[in-house]
Amino acid sequence: MNASSQTPGASHLAVLPPHETPLPSVYELTRGNGDAVQVLVDRTGLPAPTLVPQSDRVHVMLADIDDMAPWLAELGGRVQLGETAAAMVEWTLYTELTATRRRAAVRIEVHALAVDGQAVLPSLREAVAA
Repeated sequence: MNASSQTPGASHLAVLPPHETPLPSVYELTRGNGDAVQVLVDRTGLPAPTLVPQSDRVHVMLADIDDMAPWLAELGGRVQLGETAAAMVEWTLYTELTATRRRAAVRIEVHALAVDGQAVLPSLREAVAA
């Protein structure tokens, strides 16, 4: 055997790394989340004057506290209250779109402001207590 030949019994198979699918970028995640919630809004007519997609969730900013009730009825979830300045109360519904074969679950936070003491629909008040 000459010096340039392989040693007897040595394997000639190259070891290849496993196929790796690249992770989606922050931009792709943000766009995918926003698109998924926009499709829901278009399909159901849920009020959504402002959508703010992010890579890990979508924020929905509502103009009226009563507009949160259809979101709660459609997706369920839990409501929490937060204090703000000037006697305002921030109502936030934490919910999600379930995963499909084409995408992961999408977390949704639906936000609305109410004046402290403002009349709020019973279904929303009950969701806070739950």
